[in-house]
Amino acid sequence: MAYFNVVRTCFGAGSLGLPLAVSQTGIVLGPILCILIGALIIHTHKMLLECLNEISRHLRIPHISYRYGFRIALLHGPPVLKCVGEYGPAIIAVFMVLSQLGICSVFVIFTADSLKDIMDWTSINYALAALFIPYLLLEFSMKNLNIVSYVSMAGNLMAMIGIILVFYHIFADPHGEYIAVNFSPFSVLFSIGTFFFNMSAVGVVLSMDKNLINPDIMVSRYGAINVSGTVAVLVCTIFGALGYWSFGVMEENVLRSLPFDDNSAMAAIGLYLIAIAFTYPLQCYPGVQIMIEVLRNYEDRHQLSDANFKVIEYIARPVFVLMTFFISYCVPFQGPFVAFVGNLCTTLLSVVFPAAMELCLMYPENFGKYQYYLVKNLIIIILGVISWVFGVAFSIYIIYVRVLSSRTEDEFTFV
Repeated sequence: MAYFNVVRTCFGAGSLGLPLAVSQTGIVLGPILCILIGALIIHTHKMLLECLNEISRHLRIPHISYRYGFRIALLHGPPVLKCVGEYGPAIIAVFMVLSQLGICSVFVIFTADSLKDIMDWTSINYALAALFIPYLLLEFSMKNLNIVSYVSMAGNLMAMIGIILVFYHIFADPHGEYIAVNFSPFSVLFSIGTFFFNMSAVGVVLSMDKNLINPDIMVSRYGAINVSGTVAVLVCTIFGALGYWSFGVMEENVLRSLPFDDNSAMAAIGLYLIAIAFTYPLQCYPGVQIMIEVLRNYEDRHQLSDANFKVIEYIARPVFVLMTFFISYCVPFQGPFVAFVGNLCTTLLSVVFPAAMELCLMYPENFGKYQYYLVKNLIIIILGVISWVFGVAFSIYIIYVRVLSSRTEDEFTFV
């Protein structure tokens, strides 16, 4: 299951936007960037688990969470980072919740776009209105993680069938016009954010590490991160390159380039719609649980019983769904929003923070020969911060331009 859960990250809704990401940098540079980002993600995922395992060994406890491991690591580091370490759990919690909120919003945008295309509606708002109650019912019917996991597995199976149908159409009638290389920094930042969003599986990796009897399965040479991560990266790279080669520049995701008069194309869209809807509760679950965990560990909180936390959870779940639909209504553009979430959350959670943790744990005299670990982690942190600052700014600019271009002055009502 550990190997399977890491591989399945390449079959989500965001993966359908990989051809769009490749189109921004070209048929040559795009796959190269995809492989490089994938290799970086594999390395930093292993780095994160090794840091958490090292902290656990020193504290003589079986497991420590990302939130508190980040705090302990930074408190061990240079004095300038200790003030950040004090707020480490809050920082990780905020970005984890934002990440899950962003992923769930992408799922809603994708399914709303798919339903709009199937029903031939003129506005995505009709699809959002039609999906809101089913998503609420789906969220409330998933009473525990076991049920959520089984439903999510069914969704993954349908997504795999859907991607097979997409590959069929990729080779059935390739007609795209493509460019070889585009070195525009804005296009590169857009692609990097999309690649980060699709190939990072920090939530899955942390969950597997916590629940496995033998956690070494994750970080060993032929472990789940190396093997399954490599498979996921290769599949994403091939899919992105072939999708761009076949369809050329596209709108939002590859499904919107399929022939709508073909039954197999409509079947692929329908399968993906159901598949992503089924995996939606699994992505909501960590976000809600993080908020509950923060309340449970808040030092100054009033004493709350388990019944109180149950009530809070029942309130938080529909609020979480409502927030994802509100975001999807305000920003109904899958492509730039995926790049925004990837640059905003994934660059920090999957790249910058793990590199900072390793740097702090090796501080001050264990950086290896020629200060190898110091130089390596500083380079990773600098690249991640550049992507975070400029990638987020450019993604917001694209979203702003698209919102302005899609709404006239009198479009202030829900139509």
